[in-house]
Amino acid sequence: MAGGGKRQAKRPRAAERMAAASPAGSAEGSDEGSTSVAGDKLALVLVTTATGQGGGAAAMGDPPAASGGGRGDNAAAEEEEATAEEEEAMARRRRGRQGRDLPARTEMGVMRPRTMWPLVVVAYRGLPAFQRERVREMGFGSILEIEPFFVDPPLIQVIRDRWDRVSRSFLFPWGHMVPSLEDVARITGLRVDGEAVTGVTYADYTDLTQQLLGLELFGQDDHERRMVGRVALLQSLGLAGARQKADELLPAFVERAVGFARATYGQDAEDTVRADRDLRRFLVFFFGKMLFTTKGDGIQCRFLELLDDLTRGASLLAHTFADLSTGTGRETTVGGFAPFLQVWSYYYFPLGRATEVDPRAVPLARRWLPLVSTATYAFQLDVLRRHVRDFPALLVVWESYADYGDADQPWVVSGRGLFGRDIWVHCLNEIEPLRLRLEVRTLGLHQRWIDEAEPRGIDRKTRGKAKTVDWRTRFPEQFSDWHRGGQVVTSDATDSTAYLRRYQEEYGLRDFMRPERDGRDMLIGRLEGQLAATTVQLAEARAALETLRAAQGAVVQAEAVGASSSRGPAVAAEVSSLQEQLATAVARAERAERDLAIRSEELESALALETLTVAELTEQRSQPAPTELPRDVAELRALLALERCDLERQQGQWERERERLSQQAVEARAGQLAAERLLKASEERYRRERERAREQGRASAYSGSVLASSSQYERNVQDSVGAQRSTGS
Repeated sequence: MAGGGKRQAKRPRAAERMAAASPAGSAEGSDEGSTSVAGDKLALVLVTTATGQGGGAAAMGDPPAASGGGRGDNAAAEEEEATAEEEEAMARRRRGRQGRDLPARTEMGVMRPRTMWPLVVVAYRGLPAFQRERVREMGFGSILEIEPFFVDPPLIQVIRDRWDRVSRSFLFPWGHMVPSLEDVARITGLRVDGEAVTGVTYADYTDLTQQLLGLELFGQDDHERRMVGRVALLQSLGLAGARQKADELLPAFVERAVGFARATYGQDAEDTVRADRDLRRFLVFFFGKMLFTTKGDGIQCRFLELLDDLTRGASLLAHTFADLSTGTGRETTVGGFAPFLQVWSYYYFPLGRATEVDPRAVPLARRWLPLVSTATYAFQLDVLRRHVRDFPALLVVWESYADYGDADQPWVVSGRGLFGRDIWVHCLNEIEPLRLRLEVRTLGLHQRWIDEAEPRGIDRKTRGKAKTVDWRTRFPEQFSDWHRGGQVVTSDATDSTAYLRRYQEEYGLRDFMRPERDGRDMLIGRLEGQLAATTVQLAEARAALETLRAAQGAVVQAEAVGASSSRGPAVAAEVSSLQEQLATAVARAERAERDLAIRSEELESALALETLTVAELTEQRSQPAPTELPRDVAELRALLALERCDLERQQGQWERERERLSQQAVEARAGQLAAERLLKASEERYRRERERAREQGRASAYSGSVLASSSQYERNVQDSVGAQRSTGS
């Protein structure tokens, strides 16, 4: 009965929502915005569903028919309950977790970083001096002391879109690229050596969260019992109400918000219980909203037992690879420490999106100041995709750190033993392969082709229903690989030509890759197309010629049969004219057939010649290069061929753009001439109207003067007559 009472209470609310979202209501509130419109559409779907299942809203409230009996009552009630529950579930999903209507998305595909970098820096700077020293001893001081800068979402999305989950690398027109442990160490200042970040994860962190953080969990669902709420954690750090004002610069906001955090932390180093709790809260916030960011409003608690051992940047690399590999291609957020990929691109293929302001600062992320563009997101995305696609392969910086030393970079010195190695990197349940063998050119070697397969079993075993798992025993081979130090990457290739050719064969047909076809291939394609079109025209011409010849024969035969019959001179002249026209058409068709046959033979000869030339060039390319030449000449030739193709393609685009602009100029000139003609016609019309008005004004003035003079004359006559009369009398 209690459950039935709850369902009965739910039904009126659903009915009120449907009534409020009826067509009449939506028409009255059509200017409420996209959110109300979306709600109206959802409510209309619910009304349609209820009508189709239960016979309409009115029928659901009518008493059952006598023939249905009790069984009909039960079926109708169950159907109503199911419909009400479905409506409530759909409305709950629409409202979201906070019980409010979710705003309608006005722009899809806009990438936003999940990191709360400025607030994490605020929380760090608000710590007492002894707490900040403890954080530096853990190895996080270098990355936390980087001044927050603008995160470039369009650039990050362009890089993310090129991730290949099979090879676990980025696919660029010049080959595979993958961030390495040296990139992590030099850019972020995190240590990459030491123990693997692995251990045990639990299905429920309630006890650990209450014991170590003094906070409640995010919820009671399976995945929520492993997270703490973001708002609750911010309140414990004194930053729940910290918001940057519209006209406030980021440094000013950070300085103002530091006071909020400083007032919340315990300042007594002797109070170890509170000091440890404050530090744990900060570290959980640092991991969950800066280094290992995830989707949603909750913050993972899986690192609670490993807070004292998290001193390596390899876990950042593992989390980044896992986030890139588990995407569906429609994400609007990017996980991990998003500025890492941003700065990584500055060193390998600089696109002019940042300025190096401090060439001596370490870690390297402190050297750059990104440029902020006021252009729309879609425009920046389109421009960046074209720039990456057309970026010259010869300008790619493979050995970015060749001239960089190790001064004032202890994180580089300690991790040098792991640089240049294939190794499995760990971040608890996120275990990913670092395949540096796909970009040995960063080590000064030549690349050879390697067939890679997607790591099977890792994704299936690391995701799914929450439970307690010891990842060291679940994946012992990967755990042992980290302790062995991986495998040193070597290459016996003398050049990268074969790799580049195989790379184009494998990935060249993808939308974001450059076409490999050179000028001769395009010429052969055009010749083949022209030959096919000429062959079709020749066949059509021959068919038309046969038809004309048959008609000519029929006319001659008909004339021979009807020669004895009597016909007038007009009919004979008409028949003769038709015969002449038919003969002319036949001659024209025969001439066209001969021309097409000659053209077809020329095209066949040209095609055979070009095919033979391509075969000879291919044979020459397959021959070994002279020993006296450098071993990278063939690779440079291949790269130059790719660049030549790009220049030819760009030249074609420029030609088409010039033709389009010329056409627009002609149209604009024609419009200008038309406007000038209209202007002249208007001026002429105005001049004629003005002259007409002037003439009319003169006529009016003349008639007025005439009338005035005649009236005066009459008065003068009358006065003289009166004077004569008075004199005579």
